Amino acid sequence: MSPVVRAISLWWLVIAVSALGAPGDPGESALRFLEKVRNRDLNLEPGADTTLSPQTSGEKRREIARRLQRMASDLGSDPLEVGAVKLDGELAGVLVRKAGGFDPSRLQVFPIALVRRGDAWTATPVPASFENSGFGYAAAIRQRLVALQDWMLREQVLDLAHLRDQSNERMRRKIESSLPADTLRSLSSKQAAERFVNACARRSLPEILGLLGGLSSTPPDDWTLRLKAADGAIHAAVLKRPWRLLVSADVLRALVHHEEDGDSARISIACLDPSGNSPRSSQPRIELVHLELEKSADGFWRIDPPQNFIQQSEETETPGDELLDIDLLDAFPSKLAELYPPAPEPGAGQAMRALMDNLQSGGFSSLVPLTRFSGNAGKDREQCVQAARLWWAMHEPGALRRAILLEMKEDGGKAAAICQFFSARSPDRLDLRIFHFEKSTTGWFWTTQVRGNSDDFLQNWTRDASGRWQDGWRDTLLAECLELETLPESGAPREEQARALVDSWLEATRSGDVEAALRLTARLKTPDSRTVVLRNLGYEMTGSQRSRQKPIITSVHRSAIWTLVGVRDTPDGKPVFPLYPIIDTAAGPRILIEIDLFAASNRSRDFLNKTALARLRHLPPAATTELNQLFLKHQTGIETVPSP
Repeated sequence: MSPVVRAISLWWLVIAVSALGAPGDPGESALRFLEKVRNRDLNLEPGADTTLSPQTSGEKRREIARRLQRMASDLGSDPLEVGAVKLDGELAGVLVRKAGGFDPSRLQVFPIALVRRGDAWTATPVPASFENSGFGYAAAIRQRLVALQDWMLREQVLDLAHLRDQSNERMRRKIESSLPADTLRSLSSKQAAERFVNACARRSLPEILGLLGGLSSTPPDDWTLRLKAADGAIHAAVLKRPWRLLVSADVLRALVHHEEDGDSARISIACLDPSGNSPRSSQPRIELVHLELEKSADGFWRIDPPQNFIQQSEETETPGDELLDIDLLDAFPSKLAELYPPAPEPGAGQAMRALMDNLQSGGFSSLVPLTRFSGNAGKDREQCVQAARLWWAMHEPGALRRAILLEMKEDGGKAAAICQFFSARSPDRLDLRIFHFEKSTTGWFWTTQVRGNSDDFLQNWTRDASGRWQDGWRDTLLAECLELETLPESGAPREEQARALVDSWLEATRSGDVEAALRLTARLKTPDSRTVVLRNLGYEMTGSQRSRQKPIITSVHRSAIWTLVGVRDTPDGKPVFPLYPIIDTAAGPRILIEIDLFAASNRSRDFLNKTALARLRHLPPAATTELNQLFLKHQTGIETVPSP
């Protein structure tokens, strides 16, 4: 047997083994393949997720990868379903439909070629083609391959045309399953308006389309544009205005006005977008969206959105005179209180904890039940805007902030708390925030409407405390990060302890839990250790946010003093190999996070590694020697780490 034939035979064996346990149905295998393409986690190595031949050149592999990247964009987030399947022995062609949306222009059919080895089917690397799959040039097999490829391409065109022909009927059936015609006919104009607002908030496209005229025997003249606009808004990766005001989960909205005149009606929806009044301003403010309704010949109330909704323009309607709309804006806080009833806490401390929890992990609307409204419309509107700014500070994309409570004081029916807003991007920057709370007859609420005079006890306390915390906030934040005079001479943590510790660290940094991460660390007693620890924690948190895949532990190295855990991470899709030094302490194993080591891939990283190791210069030489030796093992071993 020639070396080439032997290599190909072994390659087919690898594919057969790697595919064991995979679905034995070609349709299911095609779906599995496309889901991996969509999630951009397809392994294109020979013998992995496709039938790619090991003889495929590097340039051809890159071309295939680019083609699959474009396919991932085409797949989007719509559900997939198996269409026609054609079998020819160990070969198969499968048509997979993307038919989740209602806009005919977004419907697609993907032809996938597959090869069976044993009981498992594996997709070829090039859709609708068996090229680069290792087949020879024998006339019989080439004729079968060409016939199956021709079938896939021909049926792709026919199936897509059929899908588009049937799209209107499919759409009507799905609308009626969510909003039956009899139900729609029974709705008053106000009920129809409320249902439309709720459907937008839930991003229920069938209901939205039904209320835009999708069930009418005679659709609106601009129905195609309405369908395209609504379908695009619901499936958009990034929500744009004006649809964002109605469909984003971040936006607070309330129906503040309704009027009806015969077969026409008008509604006004007050909206508060914490991301700001884009594109005019980054500052949030309460805005109004006005929608017209008309009763159709079928007896349905239909929403007739303005042109900026239909044409997908980011420009909102021409701003009205705020003085003329002031009554509608003033109604917003009270309407919110009706939608999200007050939920006071029994004590000031509980109110503070509830506020922090909801700021960190709750939606914008979760702040409303905790908020004390005074009944003064102007001040209550401002409190809503302040809540929007505060919530957005924590949830703005890339912000990576966490509120750390430093101190709290209660005085009668009022209380105040001082927090440091830790930012992973600026971990050593002071950002003190003061929160006020008031007690009502039912319990404690958060408020921004501070009442008092210049001699008020809490105002004096907050002023004095703010000064005290200018430097002291770091000590509070690092209270559970052990400070070490020296390192132990022996007793390195066991491998299983070190692995568990690093797993917990990776989970804490990935979730942004600052306090949990710091509880796993220790630091050296040096003048700059506080700053270095916080800086490195910030790097870890921002890096983990840029990784699509969870980091994996690749190695553990142990000496007398140290246990080092090697990890493979992929921020921005590029592999990096950090090494976490772990020592034993009176409180158990801890990560010495200020010694941040990475497998060096360039001179800059090599310099940073030497700088990190230099932090041990005041300790016994044995600590540095052992750490250097273990690091060299890690550096040498990364070349053998398999891709996940």
